[in-house]
Amino acid sequence: MPGVIHHLTLIGCSTQTTGTIESTNIASVTAQSTIRQTDSSGTPLPFVTKFKDRWSDLNDGSPYEPCTALTEQELLSIGLAPDSVDDVALADHQTARGCLWRFSNSPTSNLSQDVGNYSSLARYKEEYASTIDWQPDLFIDGRMVAIGIWLGQKSCVTNVQSGTAIVTTSVAVVGAPLSEKCAKAIAFTKATIDKMPP
Repeated sequence: MPGVIHHLTLIGCSTQTTGTIESTNIASVTAQSTIRQTDSSGTPLPFVTKFKDRWSDLNDGSPYEPCTALTEQELLSIGLAPDSVDDVALADHQTARGCLWRFSNSPTSNLSQDVGNYSSLARYKEEYASTIDWQPDLFIDGRMVAIGIWLGQKSCVTNVQSGTAIVTTSVAVVGAPLSEKCAKAIAFTKATIDKMPP
């Protein structure tokens, strides 16, 4: 009889230990699952974000999500490598929310598109006049698109108002003329502008 009691005691310890491990694992999974991994339509992001405030009061002026705007085939048709995608966020709760892709034929060249809150495109252009050489505006699908060259970086950007946010597309292509960089930025903007709420 003492042997049986001893055996029951060991089972009790083992069960208790297993229960503790399971509880810890469940808590860990629950904590991870509270980080949003989809856009506002429920489409999964092309990566797992570790930032719980990737969507924040600094970039919630538009529901537009650059990372899910185009299909893999559409990205390929623009010359981008879908599997090269990276989150532009480097920290939690930052202004920029979007993605960066590398060009298929040049891994050192890239295109990024991000959303950041800003009350108006005119004010944005005014504030960045000392760092961006603004070119003549374009109109795509009836919407104004600001085009500029980042001084010092020699990358080309387009900017579109969406809600109370600005959607910025930036292209950096090593050794390419500015006209080619801007053509790529404009092409990506044309491919995505209809998905950006006005």
